[in-house]
Amino acid sequence: MTRWTPARTGHRMRRAAMGPGPPERETTTKPSAAAPLHTASTPGRSAKACALTTGLVRSHATAFAPRHHLDLPGARAVPLPVHEVLAQALQQTVDQRAVMCLYGDAGCGKTFALNTTLASTLPAGRTRVIRLLPRPAPTPSALRTDLAHALGIDARPEDPRAFDTAVRRTMSARDHLLVIDEAQRLDGTCFEYLRYLFDDPATRLAIVLAVGEKGLALLRRQSMLASRTAVWLNLPALSCDEVHWVIPRFHPLWRSSDPDALTLLDTRLCHGNFRRWAQATHHTLRLARASPSVGRPLLEDLLRARLLPHPDT
Repeated sequence: MTRWTPARTGHRMRRAAMGPGPPERETTTKPSAAAPLHTASTPGRSAKACALTTGLVRSHATAFAPRHHLDLPGARAVPLPVHEVLAQALQQTVDQRAVMCLYGDAGCGKTFALNTTLASTLPAGRTRVIRLLPRPAPTPSALRTDLAHALGIDARPEDPRAFDTAVRRTMSARDHLLVIDEAQRLDGTCFEYLRYLFDDPATRLAIVLAVGEKGLALLRRQSMLASRTAVWLNLPALSCDEVHWVIPRFHPLWRSSDPDALTLLDTRLCHGNFRRWAQATHHTLRLARASPSVGRPLLEDLLRARLLPHPDT
């Protein structure tokens, strides 16, 4: 019989042995999954491809504090093979002062994986990491304002010439990694400004752009930046086998769940999406506290009512 009932709320569970790693799957990298990540050319950057001290150091302007969706209590970070590929891609992007694009469906864990890698995986070094989350439909002036705050410079964005001189001077003093989440919010003029900073021979700049699947097409249309992107890394949804391995380690609520029950819940509601699994966990915990005797059919109906339909359904 398929067991749906989750672990009881507040019950102290014995920590299960982690066992073997998650199922292997092919990780999508572009332009060529078979080629080393550093093989894509980056026009105009040959002088900047010198060997660097590896590793990143977080600036005071950026707090890389990985957090789970809904600040879900009890949730744990579960390492996957694609996270190792991400760490390698980030390091090569820094070493080459290149541009990297990380893309995947909304809620697949891009931001969490990126923050975790930047905060924990890469050792300390001399590269300053600057993190931007653009406001919707930002102007170049708004982008300059965000940069001024992140870099801690006193130049006024209202004077573009003086401001750009100050930014270029700051970025030429040490290595910088500019990480832009939700990069699809930027328009053509903002991308052109990034290209201007990136192509400056004096700046010591690498860029990471994180976008959703729908934003990927928009980014590719920005030819002046897309042609300079050396790595395209896809963060896919969890496969069915990965759900069986990852979700019981993601939260103790699911440790005693039958694999068939996890498959059913994933197929009908979560679709291998970390954000939807966090929502399902949150609602299940809340419903279990409110009605400890709730059965599987009712619980499934309640979850379905509280989770928005997935685009694939």
